[in-house]
Amino acid sequence: MRKGVVVCGANGERGHLMEMAITEFAPRNVSKIVQFSACTVGLSPIMLQMSGVEMNTLISINGCRMRCCDRIMEKAGLKPEKSIVIDDVVPRELAPCKTVAEPSSSATKEEASAFAKAMERAL
Repeated sequence: MRKGVVVCGANGERGHLMEMAITEFAPRNVSKIVQFSACTVGLSPIMLQMSGVEMNTLISINGCRMRCCDRIMEKAGLKPEKSIVIDDVVPRELAPCKTVAEPSSSATKEEASAFAKAMERAL
């Protein structure tokens, strides 16, 4: 059995930071997890079970304090065991999610590494 890691669809700087963190996190942890987007799980939670995920050990990865990933999972009848939020890890003020792609981001490798480590602690 693997743990299910469900990631929100953060955009802009937050999305870029999450992408950098997951790129660092994945090589060391991919054998222990099955990763899904929150939107996919929200529409079809059975995909987690069919993938061999331990349903009582779900981890949600949120791009902001609105916790969209948690909300989507709860509407689908799922409850994450652990919930990680970028704002709890990165000490500076991050730009809000934006639906328009931003060409630049202030996200640093150090911030991404700190978030990747927070995900590993949750795992």
